[in-house]
Amino acid sequence: MKKITLITLIASILLLVSTSIDAKALAFPELPTKETSKQWSVEVTKPNTEDPNLAKAKKGVYHTYSLDVENIGKDVRDVKVQLFRNEANSITKYGLLPTTEPPQLSQKGGHPYRISNFGLSEKATDLNIVITWKEQGEEREYQETFTFHQK
Repeated sequence: MKKITLITLIASILLLVSTSIDAKALAFPELPTKETSKQWSVEVTKPNTEDPNLAKAKKGVYHTYSLDVENIGKDVRDVKVQLFRNEANSITKYGLLPTTEPPQLSQKGGHPYRISNFGLSEKATDLNIVITWKEQGEEREYQETFTFHQK
């Protein structure tokens, strides 16, 4: 009789504990997540959910995020921002959005460039933000890549 009571008690506790554990989908470990360099600050945040016209995450297909890019270094020109994701079993990276040339990123301390909502496949493990620019008075192009890892 004591064995049955003990087994029932343990089963009840396990059932109670297992129902309170949250299942986590693939996503960035914690949002917001931010990386900086001498020139740029790049932050991936939660998506804008207020606008009903923006894409919503589809469970099992893709997550949605927002992106903020800010110039924290020298004044520059011809800034371009590109987003890429990886694909399982492929060395090819896939572009997420068209290349953008946000003029506000040319000046240090200007307004951040914000992408309110973009989708990222749940199968992707990396998000690469590639920023290219030229320094004032120079023709040489510079590039930095910021990589964020999705679980």
